[in-house]
Amino acid sequence: MMPEILPGHFWQANSYVVGNTLVDAGIDPMRIEPYKDRIQNIVLTHGHFDHTVHANEIAALCDAEIYIGEFDLPFLTDSALSLSTHFGSPQIPIPARPLKDGDVIDGFTVYHTPGHTGGSICLFREEDGVLIAGDTIFPEGSYGRYDFPTGSLAALRDSVSRMAELSVDSLWCGHGEPVMSGAKAHVALSKRNLC
Repeated sequence: MMPEILPGHFWQANSYVVGNTLVDAGIDPMRIEPYKDRIQNIVLTHGHFDHTVHANEIAALCDAEIYIGEFDLPFLTDSALSLSTHFGSPQIPIPARPLKDGDVIDGFTVYHTPGHTGGSICLFREEDGVLIAGDTIFPEGSYGRYDFPTGSLAALRDSVSRMAELSVDSLWCGHGEPVMSGAKAHVALSKRNLC
């Protein structure tokens, strides 16, 4: 089953529904209404406000658990890390469970991919090559910014190189349109552009 995209508008990040999981929670909670009986998990690819702003509301609507990469847990209580003040809002605490590299959630393996943030994660499903990359990798050889708090160019290079080793077929990024097939070439180009 391919992810269902709920495109972000303006500054909001894309969200994806796949299985019983919602990936990222920057979109209006009303857009989740058709999925509310299905969603059991909310996985945040990283702690920036545009990916997390509605996590509490969506979790309440769906009676779902919230998860985030273990090293981005501090973002969920810290406005300076989450960049919430850039959007004119304080960071409201979000209770979440940590995900570690190698954990599996709803058929996806968690990969710790620091660079955009210190605790960014990607989700990969080996059986069909689906890579949900958050803001780590984008189409056409692009990649996430590394000039925000806890970001690192060196870490991003390593993370993208690690993702380039996977058998990626489709790429589902935090902003913009996904690549539905042949996405391994896009990941490889991101790797080359970072070298």
